[in-house]
Amino acid sequence: MDFLDHIHHCNRYDISGFRPFRIDGRIFGWVRNGLADELRRFPQAFRVEAEQISLAEPLAPPRSDIATRTEQIGAVVAQLASEGLVPKLRGEFYAVIETLGSPPMLDIDRAATTSFGIVNSGFHLNGVVRNGAQEDDRMWVAQRAFDKSTFPGKLDNMVAGGHPSGLTPQENVIKECAEEAGMPESLARAARPVSVLSYAMEVPDGLRRHAMLAYDIDLDAGFTPVPVDGEVQGFTLYPAHEVARLVRTELDAFKYNCNLVVIDWLIRTGRLGPDHPDYLAINQGLRSIWP
Repeated sequence: MDFLDHIHHCNRYDISGFRPFRIDGRIFGWVRNGLADELRRFPQAFRVEAEQISLAEPLAPPRSDIATRTEQIGAVVAQLASEGLVPKLRGEFYAVIETLGSPPMLDIDRAATTSFGIVNSGFHLNGVVRNGAQEDDRMWVAQRAFDKSTFPGKLDNMVAGGHPSGLTPQENVIKECAEEAGMPESLARAARPVSVLSYAMEVPDGLRRHAMLAYDIDLDAGFTPVPVDGEVQGFTLYPAHEVARLVRTELDAFKYNCNLVVIDWLIRTGRLGPDHPDYLAINQGLRSIWP
């Protein structure tokens, strides 16, 4: 087990089992062939062909606007969810974008993003307590709630969250820091965006294409995060070298994508350097190109 194994774990897919979902000729998602065939039942929303899926002509830009597309596609997604063809709706909406930073074409329920292979963005925050020498650095690690529907009990970065529509990245960080760790806005504003990571991973629901904004925050020894919204079981202040050991030697201690965030932090802080035989592959793998 080593760092590169986590990158390989997060970048496994067979694109031959999917069809591109195109809007205005550009790829906005990837839909598994079985679900694509189900979409033939909704010609008012989708045009399904052997090689691709696109919006029905009345919904294609510039004939419609974002609100109309969101409403029409949302009705289809709700029907699919009622039939168990996509996960249960979350009531939280994500922007359907071509890539990070591009303008949205519509909003879609978070539950359906992976089923449609939509770019799924969010952030992960490294909370570090420094005590002079680098070898004395400590990192706050969250443990996910045992009753959480996904990866219960796994270790996680201090704060993390998806990026819903209608919020700026900083607003999202402030919101999640308050909800997950009881962190006041005045402190959360000190979180610094430091890098962006990406991966593509085939999962039972579809193709997860994820862009993670990584943030760092230096915390005073007097601050202790506390669970607020029930997403987190508790927090532990680990020595940085123990966090590195867990990621290096264990596949499943952390939720799978949190490993990438820790590896990126180890590189940026000089703890993982060019003397490692996989240094180039690790750096390249942290920012994989999506299909």
